[in-house]
Amino acid sequence: MIKDPSTGWDGGPFPYDALVDVGVTPRTSHADLQDVSFELLARRLMTPVTQQAWDELRVVRRRMVAELLLYDVDLESDAPAAEAALDRALATAERPEATAFPLPEETARLLDALITFDT
Repeated sequence: MIKDPSTGWDGGPFPYDALVDVGVTPRTSHADLQDVSFELLARRLMTPVTQQAWDELRVVRRRMVAELLLYDVDLESDAPAAEAALDRALATAERPEATAFPLPEETARLLDALITFDT
């Protein structure tokens, strides 16, 4: 499962992001999630942020809200189909003709002075 990068979470980082260091994922069972605090304490990772994330995920309703923001994606089967669809779209897309227009002399000189290539 993946999270949309633009997804926001009230009150701090997304809970699964905050607990990634102890291996918490949406596939972590609820019983195993209840014991995550011991792992956090043992690794000295229990901070206010990880405490809040753990608190939110161990409550079933809050965990369900967090998981509603995730997408279940099977990259092995979905990626080839997406790539083929993108290739078809690019093959049929209209490409505007390149139109060359001369730059004013001052602009051309400025660009020549600013653009250098390491050789």
